[in-house]
Amino acid sequence: MNNNLTEQIKDRLDIVEFIRQYVPGLKRSGKTYKACCPFHKEKTPSFTCNSEKGLFYCFGCQAGGDIFDFLMKIENLSFNEALEKLAGQAGLEYKPMRPLTGEEIRRATLRKLLDFAKAFFHKNLMSANGDFARAYVKERNLTKETCQKFELGFAKNDPTALAKEARAAGFTDQDLKEAGLCVLTAYGPRDYYRSRLMFPIINQRGDTVGFGGRILGEGEPKYLNSPETVLFTKSQVLYGLNFAGPEIRKAGKAVLLEGYMDVIACHQAGAGYTVAPLGTSLTEEHARLLRRYTDTVIVLFDPDSAGIKAALRGGLILIERGLFVKVASLPDGLDPDEYIAKYGKENFEEILNNAQDLIAFHTRLLLSQCEQPLQAQDKTRLVSELAETISKQPDEIVRREWAKYVAEHLGVDEELVMERLREVSYAPAPRFRRQQAVLENAIATPAEEDLLSWILKSPAHLVLCSELSREDFSTPAAWNLFETLVRAHMEHPQEADLAQEAAKLVPAQKSEFVKLALLQTPEDFDPARDIAACAAKLQQSGLHKQLQVVRRQMKQLGAGNVPPEVFKKYIELQNKLKKYRS
Repeated sequence: MNNNLTEQIKDRLDIVEFIRQYVPGLKRSGKTYKACCPFHKEKTPSFTCNSEKGLFYCFGCQAGGDIFDFLMKIENLSFNEALEKLAGQAGLEYKPMRPLTGEEIRRATLRKLLDFAKAFFHKNLMSANGDFARAYVKERNLTKETCQKFELGFAKNDPTALAKEARAAGFTDQDLKEAGLCVLTAYGPRDYYRSRLMFPIINQRGDTVGFGGRILGEGEPKYLNSPETVLFTKSQVLYGLNFAGPEIRKAGKAVLLEGYMDVIACHQAGAGYTVAPLGTSLTEEHARLLRRYTDTVIVLFDPDSAGIKAALRGGLILIERGLFVKVASLPDGLDPDEYIAKYGKENFEEILNNAQDLIAFHTRLLLSQCEQPLQAQDKTRLVSELAETISKQPDEIVRREWAKYVAEHLGVDEELVMERLREVSYAPAPRFRRQQAVLENAIATPAEEDLLSWILKSPAHLVLCSELSREDFSTPAAWNLFETLVRAHMEHPQEADLAQEAAKLVPAQKSEFVKLALLQTPEDFDPARDIAACAAKLQQSGLHKQLQVVRRQMKQLGAGNVPPEVFKKYIELQNKLKKYRS
């Protein structure tokens, strides 16, 4: 086996199976696997990955690379952080391949400090000084085992309690500030949390990234989250997901709740598939996180106006990311922990099982706001509004079913709903602009991409391209790609994975080489025939471009004023083109 740690990891971990943890919708398409991209919003799959080559590429957003690039991008990790995680999954000993950067050292220090703070707060809760906090926890029906599992803690009403302990352990005032644990004042660091029950915020990787604190007694705000730091962005973390991930996969669904206590109580009762955003509206990042574990999400909302709006808004974000969404609410205004304590887990799950489809929820909501029977203008307004919701659904079959449901419940013809839906969905201008942007940003023409891709698949046939020159390529960038492949093959003539070697020579173009390596070849692909024909096509195109330049030059000079060397160039180009016409 290769002694290089990165190569050993690639040998042991199948990129398709690894990516499937994050993109469960991967489906085989020939030798590659395809799915909707986890890095940008799309309805038609353009994300591909290939086990044989160990590469991924999205033809929509141009993200691409190997298993390290994927993990670094999707988890926002540095190379060494990705290497450490992948080495662990591969059962290999982690050793940094590169010296740690200043940023990596900083992040590692902050992680250690946050773990230190978590242990400090937890010790406070379990000590004699934590009586008051433990009484509150007991009042909320949380067991000692649950407190230990979620590592709950207690921040005493002392402005320097954590700062003193952290300083004694070797952490600096700047560390405390950057971790979101202290505020620096003229009198030194002052703890961010005081007299609060502490909830460590742990991301899906198991790293402590921040805290939430609930006030014990009087005071505002009731809940206080860590400020955003280099490790913590609220819109990218779901509370409880570090525990809920396996349970979500097992249950085939995730349930979105509102807060820490809701999640903890549900997990304690055995409903371990529950998570919650951290005091912020649901975001696309949250949707991407959930898609790694399931395609079905139930949004449990408060039945007040704010809760209803949040459920609808969050549901639309989720369905745009390809998730199937249902919504439910608990009776009597009870929170999940209160409901489970009063009625039990079985009744809680019965409510989840009877959750409404998003379109049914939205339709009934709008109908409840109208006088019955509906007037014609009401139907027009409701169809238009509901068509907006239907248009967010990427699955064509579900869209049809939703349109049918709306038609039946509003008392209108289904085709009228479909017609309004087509009006909402049709957006030629943005689509044209996207296509135009792709063309303007393209590095190579389709013919050039074919040639480069075929060379990567059969580098031994590069000799058939020996007559190509810079003038035969549409852009300097395309010529540079070709030159890099030639150089990579010359330096590594026996290397089958030429894309990887080329990317090492020009790291900035790694994504482009990955894309080329993953392009599909025709079913009847013949390397010798097709590479020779494509090279000839490019050379012919290049000659035509050169000839046009000379013709313009001759025209500008005028008859009788053309120098002999220009005319000689004209004849040479004409003669070279003749062999392509014969």
